[in-house]
Amino acid sequence: MTLDYDVAVFGAGLAGISAAVTIRRLGKRVILIEQSAVVGGNATAGLVNPFMKFWLDNKTLCGGFFKELIEDLKNRGGIIENCFDSEILKLVLMEKLQDVDVLFRAIPVFVKTSEDGKTRQKRIEHVVVKTSLGNEYEINSSLFIDATGDGSLSYLAGCSYDSGDETTGENQGTTLIFTLSNVDFEKVRESVRRDPDNFFKWVSPNSKVLSVGGYFKEVRRAREEGLNYPVDYFFFNQLPGTGRVTVNTTHVWVKTTDDFELSKALKELYKQVETVYIFAKHYVPGFENCYIEKIATYPGVRESRRIRGLYSFSGDDVMNKRKFKDAAVKAVYGIDVHKRTQESNSKGEFEVPMDEDYYEIPIRSLISKDFVNLGIVGRNFSGTFLGQSAARIMATCSDMGEAIGRIAGVTKGSFYEILGFSEPNNKKEG
Repeated sequence: MTLDYDVAVFGAGLAGISAAVTIRRLGKRVILIEQSAVVGGNATAGLVNPFMKFWLDNKTLCGGFFKELIEDLKNRGGIIENCFDSEILKLVLMEKLQDVDVLFRAIPVFVKTSEDGKTRQKRIEHVVVKTSLGNEYEINSSLFIDATGDGSLSYLAGCSYDSGDETTGENQGTTLIFTLSNVDFEKVRESVRRDPDNFFKWVSPNSKVLSVGGYFKEVRRAREEGLNYPVDYFFFNQLPGTGRVTVNTTHVWVKTTDDFELSKALKELYKQVETVYIFAKHYVPGFENCYIEKIATYPGVRESRRIRGLYSFSGDDVMNKRKFKDAAVKAVYGIDVHKRTQESNSKGEFEVPMDEDYYEIPIRSLISKDFVNLGIVGRNFSGTFLGQSAARIMATCSDMGEAIGRIAGVTKGSFYEILGFSEPNNKKEG
């Protein structure tokens, strides 16, 4: 069956949904293709929490769509500060998609491309998707947007891409997040008050909503007593509800573009979930009576393919708080690399102070350098290893989707039109 649309968006995470909803509101015919039967990607199926910092001096930097999500979550009692309930978010996102055509349980399997003999411009003509029922559909569209996270559509089209650290080739750590319930928060606060050096410096017992990382002494004791604990700390965030936390502690390091390595890693991650659960119940005050509420459906892959665009957003752009003439997104989250070997008192490779100013991401980082009608948003956008590590958070990815969606809503057949040029190798600011 052949389906005709103005824009086809692949991936129903926050970036893809933001793009699709924005496009539909601008009056374009859009279809959203999602590999699973779940909306929200890592924000829901991956249980990633909280929404990392998207404000500066009490002023929000995020776009309109993400602000809507926050407001809708508040109205449903699904968020406390920046920690949210994944199930309530599903309801909010499904409501946003009521006017959008969505094809669930479908993946791209073939991409038809063409090249203009005169201008040398390359285009995606159509994409064949296949559903879990075995049906195939040919999606014809003027514009395509890859929000798959892994850059799957771009990869099938033959786009150039990068993956892993430019020096070592190693990808960031992969995590399987889970939720624990029936936690005694007063005991947690007392532990932090009694021994603050046993926690990361940013942990406060007086926080309205607890975000706690540490328990270094307990981890050492558990290991001495034979528990094969995966990392040097125990890290969790409080969730809406009573005594609920999301635990972001498991880690494995694999080549995230290798299907078999990632599948094998899932087995290890499930073992780690049980190990961390046992540790919490036996070593952490306040967790004695906790239980596993749920385990993420998706593994938390932080970085796999980064599709090459007209500009590669870098770590230097983050650290220098760079501004661009063609700015699409404002962000304030710092460089955050989960590497294989790191100090026990540091959760990421860098601690970049980001409290004094924001940086911007240019629209050129959201447009493929290989195809004039292909947008690339979410964690597969165009960036260096360090640049992507800062920009991969959910609020920023949502804003990328909204930005490319606004452009798709006003252009006819090329994302390059908005920049005022047509040749792929033209790198002017726009």
